[in-house]
Amino acid sequence: MSPLFVSRLLFVCFLLNEAIVLGRTPLEERKRIILPRAMPLPVLLLFIPFFFALELPGVWGWWTVMAQAVGLGTALAAQLQLALAQSFSVSATLPAQPQTTGVYRALENPIYVGILLQMAAWSFWMPVTFLAFALQLESCRRMVREERKYLSQLGVAHRGADSFLWN
Repeated sequence: MSPLFVSRLLFVCFLLNEAIVLGRTPLEERKRIILPRAMPLPVLLLFIPFFFALELPGVWGWWTVMAQAVGLGTALAAQLQLALAQSFSVSATLPAQPQTTGVYRALENPIYVGILLQMAAWSFWMPVTFLAFALQLESCRRMVREERKYLSQLGVAHRGADSFLWN
């Protein structure tokens, strides 16, 4: 099994997870999601490595796969933690119980970090998909600004190792 094949499988897992999350989200909550107008572009760009991909030399392909796996695992662990706390939300203004334990002890936004890590690793196979990563980073920054504003109303301030990404 080649690293590119495993990377593609992980990417499909990422897409399935995102589809499940959106599918389980009530319509009124989906309307609150803050997405850039150009969001269809990064989604289309992410599919380029399915058809055209660079061959990464030596163990670089496996390092890329490992980065994708860590990103997927981080995002899934954070989603599970939020689901167990009944605080999972895709919009910035709905979680009632901010988390500061588990995955959230080290990271302010582990779901975003996981998604960005997966997208960055995926872009190693086809560098033009790095544009999708850049657009997603900007989208995450917008969401974090809204989340921070909401959390300040609740009197909660949390900063993690990833906080430098959101400023």
